[in-house]
Amino acid sequence: MKEKLDRLVDSLMGVLVLGMTVVVSIAVFYRYVLDHPLSWTEEITRMFIVWLSFLGAYAAMRENKHIGFDLLVAKFSPRFKALTDLVGQILIGIFLLVVTWQGFIFSYEFLGVTMPYTDISIGWFYYSVFPVTGILMVAQTVMSIIQSMKNFKAAE
Repeated sequence: MKEKLDRLVDSLMGVLVLGMTVVVSIAVFYRYVLDHPLSWTEEITRMFIVWLSFLGAYAAMRENKHIGFDLLVAKFSPRFKALTDLVGQILIGIFLLVVTWQGFIFSYEFLGVTMPYTDISIGWFYYSVFPVTGILMVAQTVMSIIQSMKNFKAAE
């Protein structure tokens, strides 16, 4: 199940990059070749960038590619390393739960607000990135917490 979800997220990121490339190419063509700039391209491109950034953050999280400071932790005993990893994952999970919950509230509050040129709902297409990617990241963090607990027990 998780592999299918990850493939879907990766495919969606590819579609977003492709879509952004197409929209920016259209914008450049209309602006510089036809001398008739389009107003909607900037809004769509910004929306693609926002979604791509947050989905990319999830992809980095699932592969443990986010930046970390392990110079000090590397000097700890295996048991204390496992403990710090577990505590860190729990704190990340709490933070992500708050972001996800507030993202639901925020996107709901802005459902009726639309972008000026495309008339697309800001709450639905912009701010919904917080709960959607938040749920993905919380699920990934729960799996990481379970693994950290196993590592902690194994380090006893």
